[in-house]
Amino acid sequence: MQQTDLMYSLRHVGKQRPGPDGFCLSIPALDVRRGQLLALVGPSGCGKSTALDLLAGILRPDMETPDAVFHFSPAPDMALDVAALWQAGQEERLAALRLHHMGYVLQTGGLLPFLTARQNMLLPCRCADNLEERGEAVERLAAELGVDAVADQYPSTLSVGERQRVAIVRALAHAPAVVLADEPTAALDPAHSRRVMGLFARLAREQGCTVIMVSHAPDMAREAGFTLAPIRVERDEHDDRGLSRLSFSLEEA
Repeated sequence: MQQTDLMYSLRHVGKQRPGPDGFCLSIPALDVRRGQLLALVGPSGCGKSTALDLLAGILRPDMETPDAVFHFSPAPDMALDVAALWQAGQEERLAALRLHHMGYVLQTGGLLPFLTARQNMLLPCRCADNLEERGEAVERLAAELGVDAVADQYPSTLSVGERQRVAIVRALAHAPAVVLADEPTAALDPAHSRRVMGLFARLAREQGCTVIMVSHAPDMAREAGFTLAPIRVERDEHDDRGLSRLSFSLEEA
């Protein structure tokens, strides 16, 4: 199997969102290197979160041309055709890829309310069957992000910032190949955001994983070591389906 240093390689991939406020998102080209820290930045409503869900294999992509490409390579010798998996109806295979190779940080944290913070943090390890191997590392991550003292509490008793930091630990817990994060520090004040983002980036580098983050704070992301991928939006007249067309190209800044 061909070796590759790219985690993702996309060409002419898009997604249509129907409805009154719908749009047609187009990604002409996107290459993400293994181990890269990449921040998608741009105005609200330009499709950043939609792009993240496409990369996570949650949304079925629209392949815009016959030669369109959507490759995901969680390991150098493991190149997968995501579009072909969708076309073959292999949603279970995509779910397994997310389980074993991806971490995801939601804006709201997304913790399970009936599990303690520690149980939430260790859940990916239990699902990926590497709890024994990763248990101590998760405890260190919790200490680094300052949530070890609240590990036995339930999410309802935690502050918004504590819940978000627990969610970051959970995303890194099972040593995924890639972490996808949608505004991981949106619920924090600027001082805590800067500290947590810096720790997040450093921990990700130490684990050797790729991070693709949606951010509305480009200066803060740059300070933390992220490469900025500014999204340039072009709004055309409504097409014959009644959808506003949004297209962007990602270029390293």
